Amino acid sequence: MKAPATLVLFLAGIVAAPCGLVAGTALADLQIGIDARASFSAPAPSAPEALTSLEAVQYLPPNNNEPGFEWPSQRKSGPGGFYIHIGAAQTFLKVNDGSAEGLVEGTGKCRLEARTLYETQSAPVFEGDQIIAVLKNPLPGCAFTRGYVNMPEISSTSAGGLWQLPVNVRAFLDTLAFSEGTNAHYDYIYSYVTFKSYADHPRKVVCSGGLCSSAAGRYQFLTKTWDGLAKDLALTDFTPPSQEKATLELIRRQGAYAAVEKSSDYKNFSKAVGKLNTIWASLPGSPYGQPTHTLKRLWTAYQAALASYR
Repeated sequence: MKAPATLVLFLAGIVAAPCGLVAGTALADLQIGIDARASFSAPAPSAPEALTSLEAVQYLPPNNNEPGFEWPSQRKSGPGGFYIHIGAAQTFLKVNDGSAEGLVEGTGKCRLEARTLYETQSAPVFEGDQIIAVLKNPLPGCAFTRGYVNMPEISSTSAGGLWQLPVNVRAFLDTLAFSEGTNAHYDYIYSYVTFKSYADHPRKVVCSGGLCSSAAGRYQFLTKTWDGLAKDLALTDFTPPSQEKATLELIRRQGAYAAVEKSSDYKNFSKAVGKLNTIWASLPGSPYGQPTHTLKRLWTAYQAALASYR
């Protein structure tokens, strides 16, 4: 279906922002994938420019009969029903949401082994770039069972989400997040402002470089776009799993899911980007005059992301 001219993710094309409108070397150096550890000093947003700033616009494609991913009808669970699964590197359960460095082992932090499933007493809670978990069984030598774990260091949780998708789709979403400048961060608002609560879209308008935007999350949803998707999909929060479901719905409505599903083939990858570049203006071929990445650069990013899942 041909997209109307209003189809645009009109997010910051003037300054470095997580809305994917910077194709410079700083972005190119960021690590991609769900295990990304991007760490940098985020620039503070400039003061609102009430008389000159444009308001970001994002089009919500209408629902249609294009096929998409069929999410599992029931949550996959570990032996006890709830769990977190650690990624490829060991990490820590911490008493606070800060760095594990400097915390005393046993009382301030406790080691979590790589590629290990830990049962939790209840569903893990998402907060900023952390997951709060209450372990069902105490860790050896650990004085506490409730703590924080860095979100990028967890490969999956019983809440579902990205890990449930085929690897080609996961790699494509990682590439989209790379293009948008958010990488593994689900807690970004436009121009690198962050939020902690995933109870709802943060609904915060930030002005920077002549553009005002409420774009938030890994895939930079505007408030109006999110509200439409959340209503259609019966999403009750803005957690990472909900963000994944809403993003896949946008891809489906654009008739791009079939190409994304087979995106390990360059022709399909290129086709998917071509269908989606009127939604995400950071993608090559976007007609809205904002800086974009080259298809070659995104293909390289995609291949790196795909390799991380194999």
